[in-house]
Amino acid sequence: MIGFFITLMFLFQADAPSLPGTPGESGVWLLQNGAWIKMISAPFAGVNAKGLDNYIYTGGYTNLGMDVSFAGSMADLRISDREPIFTARLDDGDYEPVLVRLEKKKDRRLCRSKLSSASTDNKHGFRKKDIMRTVLTVNTDKSFTVRPERPLKPGEYLLVIGSPSFGRDFGVD
Repeated sequence: MIGFFITLMFLFQADAPSLPGTPGESGVWLLQNGAWIKMISAPFAGVNAKGLDNYIYTGGYTNLGMDVSFAGSMADLRISDREPIFTARLDDGDYEPVLVRLEKKKDRRLCRSKLSSASTDNKHGFRKKDIMRTVLTVNTDKSFTVRPERPLKPGEYLLVIGSPSFGRDFGVD
């Protein structure tokens, strides 16, 4: 009977992805070709508030929208893996990563949010259709690993950990 359970353990281990050890330094990393590569912050291009005048005039009773823009029509970091794996080791211990699909424009990419869409699960108020559900694993070394729940479609994405202006961008080809 014990041999049966040992056989089952090996079968399930074979299906689990084998990940190299997480990087020891602070940062956000992407697993690519069996190695962790450090991701840099997306090139932040600005914020455009929509409805700010009405929001102020009504004392906050109207909806306030924000468009956060990133420079360039495409991210510099291009991947073909539709199920990327990320890990992060951060000094502040923020374990609330959000993966957002960016809207592609001619010379920029943007994510849209509305104050009325903000919730405990979506503190930035991103549009529901732009949020890619993820699986989060908190590691014993206080780092965490995140991956999309389903394969990503080709397009532009932003991994937000903390503020969207410090998100890490990448494109799936």
